Amino acid sequence: MDIFVVNLDKSTERLAEMSKRLERLDLPFTRVSAVYGASLTDDELNRHYNSALNKRVYRRPLAAAEIGCYLSHRNIWQTIVDDNLSMALILEDDAELGAQLPAALSAIENLGRPWDVIKLYEPQIKKPLARSIPLNQDFSLCQYKKIPSTSTGYVVSLAGASKLLGAREMFGRPVDDDVQFYWEYSGEVYGVKPYPIFIADSSLESTIGPDGQTRSRKSLAGTLRGPLLRLGYEFLRIYHNFRRQKLK
Repeated sequence: MDIFVVNLDKSTERLAEMSKRLERLDLPFTRVSAVYGASLTDDELNRHYNSALNKRVYRRPLAAAEIGCYLSHRNIWQTIVDDNLSMALILEDDAELGAQLPAALSAIENLGRPWDVIKLYEPQIKKPLARSIPLNQDFSLCQYKKIPSTSTGYVVSLAGASKLLGAREMFGRPVDDDVQFYWEYSGEVYGVKPYPIFIADSSLESTIGPDGQTRSRKSLAGTLRGPLLRLGYEFLRIYHNFRRQKLK
């Protein structure tokens, strides 16, 4: 399976640590130069980010760093489609890799059902599952009631990359939030347990934005809009989860 590691050019120490982790597991990878949002021109920032859409779907404007992060993942989705890769593992450079990762990837490669995105990162807050089925003797394939919002480590299929690109030509949320809205891109999103990817100590300090600043400040309107958006998301999530179960 192709493995892509998202890494800023300046983050050489993170790349060195990630290289060691993958080498220990005998997993070759391709480094992808992360998009540094602070260096983008206004035209580059707004090529795929839509501020009007952002006002409708998110509680605050995205910071340049968050736009750069989204573009980094989007570039990999495009590579998967352009190179006709059947699937790929996408890692951010702060991922801690468990010894069971190669076995988990092998199980995914042999998965005999359609899927688009498979989450491999253990969320800090446990997410309830809709169902869980044995993947093999070591792993289970999980369907979430609420998809974790992290993008630290996940596998995306060729079909999934194509769906995400098609539905996210313009975006208004952070990438990890956007993947949660699976009904917007007709995505089949799962997780694998036990999770083979964890948080690393390097994650405690962000390198995406200048001085670790990755998020823009919320306005008063954004503060008030946040609860309404969360309520709307929960309603849509429950509705589409119900429809998904009826169709299966």
